[in-house]
Amino acid sequence: MANMKKHLFLEVEWLSTIKLSATEQRELKVWLNLASEVLEDLIHKNKLIKSTPKKVIVSLLVCGDGRIKKLNRDFRQKDKITDVLSFPTYENLRSSKINDDELFLGDLAICYQQTKRQAKDFSIGFWDEFIHLFFHGLIHLMGYDHEISIKEEKMMESWEKKALTLMSKKNGARRPHS
Repeated sequence: MANMKKHLFLEVEWLSTIKLSATEQRELKVWLNLASEVLEDLIHKNKLIKSTPKKVIVSLLVCGDGRIKKLNRDFRQKDKITDVLSFPTYENLRSSKINDDELFLGDLAICYQQTKRQAKDFSIGFWDEFIHLFFHGLIHLMGYDHEISIKEEKMMESWEKKALTLMSKKNGARRPHS
């Protein structure tokens, strides 16, 4: 089922190849609305990228172990399950300014089962881990890559921490509980 979910600044077209309950779909919408506010701050106030679009668009696939493993094998030549994959539209938005009002960042795939396992391993809620992976993927879509150097890894971790801190400040009573 394809759903176009509109969020203030962030528009996420999402597809799930696994069955999400009505409650999970509602929670996903709430989390993505919060993520929209955070992403807008990161881009407009904190200069995460050079561009300052009016809207950012992302495609999100929520999938299972088999699908994420196949995508990882087909596109990264890594035959294993992973948590999130990013397929950017642009090579690097950190140094390139795109003057479009709407900016399509690219595609993300998040593995539902791996998210659940990691949330349990880290003793955090499912949605806390999901939104962390979502931001991790978004930051990759903008041209950051922790796999190329220690400096890049630290930079990415800093942006993730900033995103999650902003998320925590903004969520207040609106946050769904896992």
